[in-house]
Amino acid sequence: MRNGLLKSFALVALLATVFVSCINNYNGDVVDLGLPSGVKWATCNLGAANPWEYGNYYAWGETDVKNYYSYETYKHCNGSPFTLTKYCYDAEYGNEGFTDNLTTLESADDAATAVLGSDYSMPTDTDWKELYSQCYWVWTENYNNRKVSGYIVYKAKSADDKGTIVYADGTPSASYSLSDNHIFLPAAGGCGDSVSIGSDGCYWSASLYDFYPYNARNCGFDSNLVSPAFFVIRYYGFSVRPVQHK
Repeated sequence: MRNGLLKSFALVALLATVFVSCINNYNGDVVDLGLPSGVKWATCNLGAANPWEYGNYYAWGETDVKNYYSYETYKHCNGSPFTLTKYCYDAEYGNEGFTDNLTTLESADDAATAVLGSDYSMPTDTDWKELYSQCYWVWTENYNNRKVSGYIVYKAKSADDKGTIVYADGTPSASYSLSDNHIFLPAAGGCGDSVSIGSDGCYWSASLYDFYPYNARNCGFDSNLVSPAFFVIRYYGFSVRPVQHK
């Protein structure tokens, strides 16, 4: 899921209508998962009306969906990883040596804020790490009998359950059910290299990667792995799960 610097070929967006949804379908519902920060997580991906729907795919720092995801179509560069025009702390990768030292998305470039308003934003890298460490995660291949794979992320019922990941070969605790506070993160795939719909999930954070500015942080998973701190090329089209910080 981590990709080389010069893989700049065009990636065609998904065309099947089952994966395409209206940007404004989400109704604004959030769930309190008992997190120490008080952050509340949206019930649906941005662009989805129901938790099991995949929603839309966004390049990092872009607020509109599009048909092709590549350096040539990416808003914040001039066609290559060495011509970044925003969110760049290293002159080697900035357009004509450009730097601005911005490492977190501004509101104007945050898809969740642009679509839903100022009460919502994309989660930061810190938010994803908190969700990972404070909740009880269970892989399922049939969420709510919808035949959709992904992770159910429950409000932990005990300290021992916090940070527990029940993978595909595990047995979840019988004490958890869909009537408990939870969110569902569908394995929506995305418009990126080696990312498969139905088996992989890739969810953007609002945080830039801290070693190479052409990458940004995301939460990535499959049935045997969850990492809240992956990094991938910014032009890829991935899912966005909004949060409320107040």
